[in-house]
Amino acid sequence: MLDETLTEVAEVARVIWELGWAERNAGNLSLDVTDTDTCPHEVALRKVGVPIPHREVAGRTFIVTITGSRFREIAQRPEENVIVARISDEADGYEILSEPTKKNSRLTSEFVSHLAVHAHLRRSDPAKRVVLHTHPDHLVALTHMQQHTSGRALTDLLWAMHPEMKVVLPEGIGVVPYLRPGGDELAEATVAELRSHRLVMWEKHGCIAVGEDLFEAFDLVDLADKCARLYFLVKSAGADPQGLTPEQLEEL
Repeated sequence: MLDETLTEVAEVARVIWELGWAERNAGNLSLDVTDTDTCPHEVALRKVGVPIPHREVAGRTFIVTITGSRFREIAQRPEENVIVARISDEADGYEILSEPTKKNSRLTSEFVSHLAVHAHLRRSDPAKRVVLHTHPDHLVALTHMQQHTSGRALTDLLWAMHPEMKVVLPEGIGVVPYLRPGGDELAEATVAELRSHRLVMWEKHGCIAVGEDLFEAFDLVDLADKCARLYFLVKSAGADPQGLTPEQLEEL
């Protein structure tokens, strides 16, 4: 049901806001609800014509946050901050099936990146239907440090900080070098990293996580940011983190 899905959206938005990962109108999310009871089947309220270069999402229906929405507002009134949109069968635009009461509501400006990711998920792992973008403080801070701007270096650091990281994210974390937000280049680079990762950092910006539901996607970010926070706690105490040894990681 749509109400149950919006409750899930509100709960995740609330926690993200409380963690400080969604300043102002930062962050957005989308859910593919095509094959669920959430998907409404009413006549389209309006149509928007725009070329969509991803045939895999043709005919699919999504719940998407609107541009300018704030996670603190989504937590309180999710129905006023999301749109239900169905991509046309010809991928030449989308139909609005349900929209908030706010005037001039539009899909998030990063919907292009979201659709590219959803198209990739349709090809590689259809069970994953959620894309979450947020700005976790400690992870973003690490990408401002030159020694941690590669996926390999960032993964090794986070794996060493807590055994859960190696267990839950054995494939590690992908990193996309800084690119202009909302553009095709960022979308393509993100999809390339998602071919082998479920969590991808956008350097000096934020992250993208995918999952079968919003809680799964959130948990990946939460765990990784916890490991980054542990790193900074040890450093702030004036010590260099000892970290798990290669032998301990191999045992995991």
